[in-house]
Amino acid sequence: MANVFHRHLDDLNGLLVDMARRAGAAMERAGAALLEADAAAAEAVVAADEEINALQFRVDDRIVALMTQYEPVASDLRFILGAVRISVDLERMGDLAKHVSKTVVMRSPAAAIPESLREDFAAMSRAAVRISEKLVRILAEHDRLGAAQLGLDDDELDAVQRRIHEQLPGFGYGPQAAVDAALLARFFERFGDHAVRVSHQVVYLVTGDVHLDRS
Repeated sequence: MANVFHRHLDDLNGLLVDMARRAGAAMERAGAALLEADAAAAEAVVAADEEINALQFRVDDRIVALMTQYEPVASDLRFILGAVRISVDLERMGDLAKHVSKTVVMRSPAAAIPESLREDFAAMSRAAVRISEKLVRILAEHDRLGAAQLGLDDDELDAVQRRIHEQLPGFGYGPQAAVDAALLARFFERFGDHAVRVSHQVVYLVTGDVHLDRS
């Protein structure tokens, strides 16, 4: 019985890893669509978000089954309850990629960002992809050290967001372009924040400790 139960736990973790992988791929495609003003690619990201939502429902169903069919205790119970929080954050990461893509579609055929901000958003896209790749590994391996240090990568997103905001007063492209730039930067920044929240949950799952060392 114990072996069957732990196989189900492994399956649950596999669903979370799949969600993380899909959310990361969605943001990678959304970032590329933003930089290239590719509305068709952006629409594909929007459509694919349903797959991430469906995975969250599968996670929920699996959690209900584990809680009702077994009596998990200690670290197993911590993992099951943590999976609830993790799936919510991963689903939100997918939504943020969708928001970036919807902005691309809405502004098409024009570019959603001016050329002067292109490199900043390219940097945000690269940082988001790097964070999501690390997050997949953290979830797959329950990598406590990687999880504790993911916030350092997120700092880059915060720094670029601040740099973008500093350029918005007196922005020469009009108020709508300034609003779009601020919101798009926020979408990338929040993507990183949710990844860090997931990493915090992994540290808690492994150690039971809510205090993180980012050194």
